[in-house]
Amino acid sequence: MELNDQNNLIRNLFIKMLLKKGKKSIAENLYNNILIELRKKTKQKPLFILIKTIDILAPKLKLINVPVSKRRTRKRKNKYFLMFLNKEKQIKDAINWMLSFSRKRKTNFLKNILNEILSTLNNKSKSIVKRDDIYIEVQKLRYNIKFNTTVNLLDKDDNSNFSKKKKNKYLLLNK
Repeated sequence: MELNDQNNLIRNLFIKMLLKKGKKSIAENLYNNILIELRKKTKQKPLFILIKTIDILAPKLKLINVPVSKRRTRKRKNKYFLMFLNKEKQIKDAINWMLSFSRKRKTNFLKNILNEILSTLNNKSKSIVKRDDIYIEVQKLRYNIKFNTTVNLLDKDDNSNFSKKKKNKYLLLNK
């Protein structure tokens, strides 16, 4: 049941974000064509591939800058809040990145979105670079972040309860 709800959520958000102007049926047809072409290219379940790419791309964290006018003290140093995103916002951001980078390509939109989805599965797309840039920004600004309890999530040592896969999502390799 939960998987079906997630499919409906992804489908509805994907169609809403595909639709800029015009009729919703055009966006639905485009979504269905994307699923058909994914099935032809990969010979796997297209919804599974789409869920997997969105899960790869979904950002878990967001930095929020506190404006100077809202601060109690007017120091020059910027203050940031680290915020965990809910599942719907994660999916929206992932779809938005996929669609925006596929619109920047020069050829047919259907081919562009398919190439973006498949390259995201292989960790070679521009939207993966965008996701990594966000986590690099979190790492750079971790000393200016207001809540240290959430930053500790990024700095866990090897004795923690996190599995290595979950830990790698949060930690970035130092370049």
